[in-house]
Amino acid sequence: MGRRNRKKGADAPWEGGPAVTDSRLFLFGGKGGVGKTTCSAAIAVKLAADGLKTLHITTDMAPSLSDVYATRIGETLTRVAGNLDVIEISQDQIARIWKDKFGADFKEILEHLLDVEGLQQEGDLDLLDYIGTAPSLREETLLDFIVEMVRGGQYQRVIWDTAPAGETLKLLNMPRLMRQHLKAGAKVYEAVDRLTGKVKHRRNLGSIMEEWVVRSEGIARYLEDNTLFIIVTNPESLVVSQAERVMASLRGAGFSLRGMIINRIAVKDGSEFLDRMHRRQEPYIEQLQTLANGLPVAYLPFLLDEIRGLAPLWSLGEKLLEDLGLSFLGKCEEG
Repeated sequence: MGRRNRKKGADAPWEGGPAVTDSRLFLFGGKGGVGKTTCSAAIAVKLAADGLKTLHITTDMAPSLSDVYATRIGETLTRVAGNLDVIEISQDQIARIWKDKFGADFKEILEHLLDVEGLQQEGDLDLLDYIGTAPSLREETLLDFIVEMVRGGQYQRVIWDTAPAGETLKLLNMPRLMRQHLKAGAKVYEAVDRLTGKVKHRRNLGSIMEEWVVRSEGIARYLEDNTLFIIVTNPESLVVSQAERVMASLRGAGFSLRGMIINRIAVKDGSEFLDRMHRRQEPYIEQLQTLANGLPVAYLPFLLDEIRGLAPLWSLGEKLLEDLGLSFLGKCEEG
């Protein structure tokens, strides 16, 4: 477990979280369309340019990494710079990973209970393909995949661009829900074993389920102890309301909030349009600052032009790392 990064003073928002230098996984979240992908890509590009082997993952089901990097990104690792790999993880890909990794266990469980081959022939379907699309299994597999990528040691930093906030909270709560379900399932399957008797060369059903319980508990502990969450926002009513709910849920679940990015701020320049927008945004910026409660905050201006390609991403990443108090990350040594 990483060293705790505690801030002196009452009600420190990231109290109890991992030390930044101990964390490899940085998670960017927020409402859809606030700029998570661009901000996470900017930090990934800057860390990679500073010499850290970096992986940028998106699990957003409407990915835009290809647009941000101005190069084709897909389901396989793409090298976009010397130290930077990027990948978009799709639902179909996660279903395939689940089948390859856990399908044999699941088939063994099913074969204790029913005629799998006969059912597949009768229904003209692959039962494991069907089961692997179940949302809970898919989400648990996604978390398992990401944790293994972080633990594997190939990358010094993993930057995770998540789905919109509601889906992210559901995803991060999944290991806890899965533990409850699997523990109950283990007891049921132990009873089935006693009733049916163990078939030669087959593992005990309860032991298979217990292995999954242990894995799910490990995923939950790793995420809680090693993930630093950066929330991306805009100064808008709906975004502020959702940011408040997300931050409260994350803190309640034990995740460490590292910083906030307030994106698309209108800068007064004497024009009627931007001045009016700035006045409208001011109360929402104040609300977000109150929500941050001492967290580092990065302020980004409203831009007419999109940020695309490595050079502008590098410049943005430099500003974000500085404003969020993370500029030392590119210089630290991994121990």
